[in-house]
Amino acid sequence: MEFHGDIHEFFDRWITVAPPLHHLATWWDLRSEPNVVFVHYNDLQADLEGEMHRIAAFLNVDIPAARWPGVVERCTFERMRVDADKVGDFQRILEGGAKSFLFKGTNGRWCEVLTEGELQRYQDRVEELLAPEAAHWLEHGSLLTSSRP
Repeated sequence: MEFHGDIHEFFDRWITVAPPLHHLATWWDLRSEPNVVFVHYNDLQADLEGEMHRIAAFLNVDIPAARWPGVVERCTFERMRVDADKVGDFQRILEGGAKSFLFKGTNGRWCEVLTEGELQRYQDRVEELLAPEAAHWLEHGSLLTSSRP
């Protein structure tokens, strides 16, 4: 979806289609399948090493214990900002490149940009497209609710 410089016009087009909401809705009922793993940014922020262990176990990847600290350190937000050129070609896909994508490492900043009406429209779309549990996971992640999908 192309951005033309007006965040409110972009949001209006985005919320109509709402690709991430549809994507989550299609996978939600499959979250317990043995070949599906859900990973949430909030969970990575809350316990990066624990989540990395969980993902490695899911992928059946054995990483020697002595290497874990370095592997975890390379996956921190701060390190990704420093090594952005190794993470991806952000300049090609995003105005401002890596500095725009790897900006603050926080969630929810969009709530400060959208109007009350737009935020309500988002909430209405979430309720329309997602089961309550999926909506909760989307907003909070699983560690913050003490249960994993």
